[in-house]
Amino acid sequence: MPNRTGLVLLIKMHGTRGSIPQPKQTTRYGGNTSCYEVLTDDFQIIFDTGTGFQDVALDQDRMTVILYSHFHHDHIQGLPFNLDVFSHLKDIYLSSALVNRQVLKNLIQTYFSGGYFPVDIVNILKQLKFLNCTTVQRKLAPTCKLDMIELNHPGGSMGYSLKTEKGKFSYLLDNEYSNDQLDALLEFVDDSKMVIWDGMFTEEELKNRKGWGHSSIEQACIFADQANIGELRISHHSPSRTDDDLDTLSVSLTSAKASFAVQSAKVNF
Repeated sequence: MPNRTGLVLLIKMHGTRGSIPQPKQTTRYGGNTSCYEVLTDDFQIIFDTGTGFQDVALDQDRMTVILYSHFHHDHIQGLPFNLDVFSHLKDIYLSSALVNRQVLKNLIQTYFSGGYFPVDIVNILKQLKFLNCTTVQRKLAPTCKLDMIELNHPGGSMGYSLKTEKGKFSYLLDNEYSNDQLDALLEFVDDSKMVIWDGMFTEEELKNRKGWGHSSIEQACIFADQANIGELRISHHSPSRTDDDLDTLSVSLTSAKASFAVQSAKVNF
């Protein structure tokens, strides 16, 4: 039986790339799109199911919850490519703070059926259960406290924080940072052991990409130094950015708290 302590055991980074998967010259930092996994004693909580989701081992001993930040293809496209989804014996809970459970179900079913995908996974996989985010909050309580914050992204996006006795983890993908978000974001991530930050662009690249819904690497460093956090991992790497490019940029990071997220990395709290 689960021991209900809720301690954060492990964070796994399965997908760190933005927009599209990129297999070329990305073996070190990763080419799969967004997917992060947090394991507590009782829960397996997965943030987004980009192509990195194919590498998640669904846990038969923990409750599995998938939380979607939003529904652009790079954050959902891996859902039916994880073979464990088809053989999992327990319910898999899907939720998003961006929409209610019926809208989420309709979005997933539209994307993975008909003219977009050959298999209607919502009808076939009865273990997929769609929940409102408030219901997920109740299921995780009292050992895991789940909070949400609205982010700045075309079509909307939600950030999440997960707090347990052992530590706090914050996930802020996708977001186009602006100074008027500062106070709210600082409060939201306060005391996080780790923050995942959208750093798809450099500041120079961002000049011609206003309104695209993503932040810069330089903004990540400034925010990291302002925030009461342990570390900040810059994620959603541009698909055009090679391992060598990220190595070069790593040298110029101005915050000791900031680093680039590396696919397949595991971090214990």
